[in-house]
Amino acid sequence: MTPIATPLVTRGIGEVALAESLPEAVTAVFWALTHLGNPYLLLASVALAYLLGDRIGLSRRAAVFALALGLCAIGLTTGLKHFFGLPRPPISYRDGLGFPSGHALGATMFWGGVAVLATRGRWRQRLAVAGVVVATVALSRVVIGVHYLADVVAGVGIGVGFLAVAVGLGPGFDRDDPHGALTTPDHRHVTALFAVAAGLGLAGLLVAPGESELFLGVGTAAGGAAAWHRFGRRAATVTVALSRRTFAVGGSGLALALGVMSGSAKLLASGPVIAAAGAVGAVGLLALPLVVDAREP
Repeated sequence: MTPIATPLVTRGIGEVALAESLPEAVTAVFWALTHLGNPYLLLASVALAYLLGDRIGLSRRAAVFALALGLCAIGLTTGLKHFFGLPRPPISYRDGLGFPSGHALGATMFWGGVAVLATRGRWRQRLAVAGVVVATVALSRVVIGVHYLADVVAGVGIGVGFLAVAVGLGPGFDRDDPHGALTTPDHRHVTALFAVAAGLGLAGLLVAPGESELFLGVGTAAGGAAAWHRFGRRAATVTVALSRRTFAVGGSGLALALGVMSGSAKLLASGPVIAAAGAVGAVGLLALPLVVDAREP
């Protein structure tokens, strides 16, 4: 598909010159802060929260809902980037397309999702913290020169809009308890969001048929939907003990599942094989609480 013509090709408003003029020390700080939106870091974080199950204020069902949100972000970001076909700033160390910012979009959906799903602290405080993190990630992408301001603004806006629709049409918002979660997804909401993520990935492949991340997202979403439908209710209620065995078995399982998913996208060339690896990794990840519980004496 031919990218659409748009005035956004010349979307800079002076931020590139500003980024070039900043001291190296400032740029180095933002290089570190930009990892708050790294998709693999976010995936690892939500996978750990899923294994621990409500010990950090995020239920296992909420954690897997956040995982599905992240997979939706992959399809949205990659599909939209190829649809618009807009380059990164000339000072960017990365090649490829820049609009919208994947870090800004993904961070908005992940951190915003955690804020509405978590159960610790007041929801207004959680949303405020999430807003600060998202703004930091968005600013960092401009400071290190890999995005224009328009890219990150669009990423945040799309992320907020999608999150509002995903929650509003799914579990819905509930502000009655100022200390609790704004929303509590049930079993079918998680399955449905996995299906949406798979659909967005397939739609993205129409405009970017060779993108390995899209194949990974589709496979992971499909595997996640199948696994959650099959044993999600049991996995959501298992209490995993904090023991050496849990950290040994659970940690090894997490590393293996995440390694299979991330490694396949980087090392394999066949789209269907990447999708299959993503599905296997998703099934293994969602099964971890059951595996750990079965090994407990």
